[in-house]
Amino acid sequence: MITHVPKLSLFLLAALAAGSLHAQAIRSHGEGGAVVTDRTIDGRRVTRTQAVPAWQSTAWTAPAPADADVCGATAVAWHGQTLPDGEAGTLNPIAFMRPATINAGGHIAFTAKVDDADRNQGTFTADAQGLHIVALGCGADGGYGSTGTCGDPTPIGGTFGGFFRDTFAAPDINDGGDVLFLADVVGGSAPRGLFLYRAAEASIVKVAAVGDPSPLGGSISMLGPGSLNNAGTVAFLAVTHGSDFADILLWRNGKVTKYVAAGDPAPDGGTFTAIATELWGYQDGTSIAGGPAPSLNQKGQIAFRGYVDGGVSAGGLFLSTEGQHEWLVKAGDDAPGGGTYADFQAPILNNAGEIAFFANTSGGPEAIWVAGKPASWRRALAPGDEIDGGTAQVLAYSRNPMRALADNGDLVLWTSRVMQDGNERGTAFIRHADASAQVLAVQGTEAPFGGFWGGSMDAWPAMNNANQVHIGSATPGFALSSDVIVTPCPSVTDRLFEDGFDG
Repeated sequence: MITHVPKLSLFLLAALAAGSLHAQAIRSHGEGGAVVTDRTIDGRRVTRTQAVPAWQSTAWTAPAPADADVCGATAVAWHGQTLPDGEAGTLNPIAFMRPATINAGGHIAFTAKVDDADRNQGTFTADAQGLHIVALGCGADGGYGSTGTCGDPTPIGGTFGGFFRDTFAAPDINDGGDVLFLADVVGGSAPRGLFLYRAAEASIVKVAAVGDPSPLGGSISMLGPGSLNNAGTVAFLAVTHGSDFADILLWRNGKVTKYVAAGDPAPDGGTFTAIATELWGYQDGTSIAGGPAPSLNQKGQIAFRGYVDGGVSAGGLFLSTEGQHEWLVKAGDDAPGGGTYADFQAPILNNAGEIAFFANTSGGPEAIWVAGKPASWRRALAPGDEIDGGTAQVLAYSRNPMRALADNGDLVLWTSRVMQDGNERGTAFIRHADASAQVLAVQGTEAPFGGFWGGSMDAWPAMNNANQVHIGSATPGFALSSDVIVTPCPSVTDRLFEDGFDG
């Protein structure tokens, strides 16, 4: 348990403050140096900016009493934490804008900087028993042309250089503790690769690398993130040389195959024109296919977003079983609560075949989170919704591999609420399948593990099927930032936000 409590810096004081901006906003990604471009369903090229509330700094006051229904919270990784295994340096996770994933055992996977050490970054796992190193690198961050050679050796030769800590690049972890991560390589056979750490053997294997042969012909020119299941199967994004956007490839038993790509036939007619359209451009001149990444469940099913030409709709979300695709929801379909769907972000798939997703709408709210399956969609969140005395203003995109949807239909979300006193409060909460809400963490309130939840909170919480939620946040009074595992109380007597939107 950490015993050192740092003094509150000016940065922390700003992080505590509630905001005064009440305009609706969408959060597409956390802060970072990459330039993020995308293509919309109607073919427009756009640049994605990080839209967040403008926090108004105020003098520090004692935190308010906890405004949450949780039965436990444990910080499992935090700023200043000593690295294990005799490694020099201390952890700097910047958890309030760097997502993590969580498995059924309560282990999280994340990337982080390491302060006061030559081996200054890496991929880690953490749980209530401590911090564990997956791989360490050194030099500049991923995408910034690291030349440092003091990182761990890689399976393609050379050493790990920079790791990617952007929103899209959260490493995935399965229930066996295997970890999927993206990293730059110095002195190897390729400058960048997607790698799988196998916990049972404590070894790392290559999934794919830039320059590898593509199953579509030619070579892989750009990699992206992926999703991992307990069978060790990986569904990931990759761009084949000559293509504009990424397709979904499958890695199974050491072999890479095509899963779905632009030009493939879409169900009910037409062809896919684009699968993953988001590109992140970096200072070293390279780019990464950031998303929307596919979601892979334990049955081997894959959910993905696709744009279509000549079909029944211009695009939507699909569920695929062994390569057989079916529409789940289409642009133009009615959205629960009013309006029709206009465009979509990544579908998050659970083992019950349900998905949760962010969508833009026409004739209804500007944006909406929805969960469920065909014929039983339910509205989860939209700007203007009331949640426990506050009004939701800011929504985040749905992104994989952060699993936010449990098999029982619980969906963990982040929003920024305008409270009755006019201040904004970042909030993590669960939207239950019965439409009730259970608040887990609120900016400026006491945290069960010490200190309190700061004003900066990561917008992509994740949850497992064991009733555990990962939240990354500034945690003044405890540490600059922390990755926290929260246990919601299983029985909620005060059901919040009965809004009547049942799809």
